Amino acid sequence: MNNNRLNQTFSFVKVLLAIVIAMLTAFVIILIVSDEPMEALHAFLLGPFTSTRRMGNLIENTVPLIYVGLGVCVLWATGKRTLSGEGCYYFGGLMAAAVSLKLTVVHGHSLTLVSMAVVLVVCGLMALLPMIVNLKYGTDAFVVSLLFNYVIFYIGNYIFSNYLMDITSTSSGSYPLPKDSFLPTLIDGTKVNANLIVALIAIVLTWFFLYKTKWGLSIRLIGANPNYARYIGINVFAMCVLAQFIGGALSGFGGGMEMFGRNPRFAWFSLTNLGWDGIMVATLARYKPQYILFSALFLGYVRTGADIMNRSSDVASEIVMIIQAVMILFIGANAFLARTQQKLRVKYNTQKAKEA
Repeated sequence: MNNNRLNQTFSFVKVLLAIVIAMLTAFVIILIVSDEPMEALHAFLLGPFTSTRRMGNLIENTVPLIYVGLGVCVLWATGKRTLSGEGCYYFGGLMAAAVSLKLTVVHGHSLTLVSMAVVLVVCGLMALLPMIVNLKYGTDAFVVSLLFNYVIFYIGNYIFSNYLMDITSTSSGSYPLPKDSFLPTLIDGTKVNANLIVALIAIVLTWFFLYKTKWGLSIRLIGANPNYARYIGINVFAMCVLAQFIGGALSGFGGGMEMFGRNPRFAWFSLTNLGWDGIMVATLARYKPQYILFSALFLGYVRTGADIMNRSSDVASEIVMIIQAVMILFIGANAFLARTQQKLRVKYNTQKAKEA
């Protein structure tokens, strides 16, 4: 096993152990706080598979996580840790609702296509701004993009409150979106629709872009060694901007697609915080698009199970936050398994030296 293969193996083991430790921590907490821990654990672990509707909930929770996870994979591929995904996801849903409600000359699925085209362009351009400020003026991309999200939220809230909000509704939502623009349902009795197929296609296209095109190679090379990338003639500015555009467009696309079937109205609170979840999904996938489906599915499963447990037992659904925190703690800890990894690397190098 060479050093590169060893690093990949330990990266996978590190994530797997972090998940196991997080789940065991949750189990212990449930055993301590619940009066009927076995029923709570049963609801948590098996609840998502006990009915078609609940399995539908699992898929519904997974699909948006795929988009925001893919968005982070591309946004962070250049090594620039921007947080534009949250604002883009929110604004994508807002723009999809705005175009659907205000563009009255287009109907049906043509309206869906036009709305999503607008979302891709607008959210892609929005994600560019923090990166351009970073590259031009040397500001911290992390901080600028974080603060930029607040600007997006306030602008979005103004648009929603003044142009889209249905004042006759008690749900604090927009006017209902045209039903003929909704995506076809895939599973009866659920809200699982064609967005699932589009999300799977997005995984393949994102993987192909990052690993099979010269632009993707350039972006990943910048993430690995920006000075070397600049030395061999790669336009670092252009590639960083391209990565932000595509990552922002992916996140915004996920928010927009939620409007065509799952959410019949836009509500300002319905699409918040999922952009942050993209960081968790991408981290579990080790920032590789080909693993996003599995990490999104796992997080969707945990959230669905926690919601079922919350409604059928005396354990709150906030247990999910504990699971996420423990996973991030161990995945992000550089010292976790570092000693074992170093011992194996030394053993391998010693063996290779003897063979030589």
